[in-house]
Amino acid sequence: MSIDYHRLPGDTPQKDNTLNQGELITAIEIPKNNFANKSYYLKVRDRASYAFALVSVAAALETDGNQIKQARIAMGGVSHKPWRATEAEKFLIGKEATEANFKSAAEMEMKLAKPLEHNKFKVELGKRAIVRALTQAMNGRA
Repeated sequence: MSIDYHRLPGDTPQKDNTLNQGELITAIEIPKNNFANKSYYLKVRDRASYAFALVSVAAALETDGNQIKQARIAMGGVSHKPWRATEAEKFLIGKEATEANFKSAAEMEMKLAKPLEHNKFKVELGKRAIVRALTQAMNGRA
């Protein structure tokens, strides 16, 4: 069963998920995939503590040599709910795993961003975080 867990604030900003009173998540099933060896999580924060991320990126690649077969990129700290970077993922399929392609994917994805007055810096920070996370994933640094 697939469920859209996170929700936007709407009329009830105190409720950030779709669970009703008394409901409990008892299991999460992750389909078999080939991302284990090339994945990386990056958390960018103000200080070296357990502070909330300004921007976070989870990146995973499935490759054949240096060619990207599949990519998964998710961002945190940039929206009301986790942001799946689907435009960047689509762009990377079939491309070589290079910094130039990672930068192009990040630019393409962050064009969709709609920053507010006090968080515009997150657009550039997000681009750089995507590139760094993809680079680290490609290098097999989990």
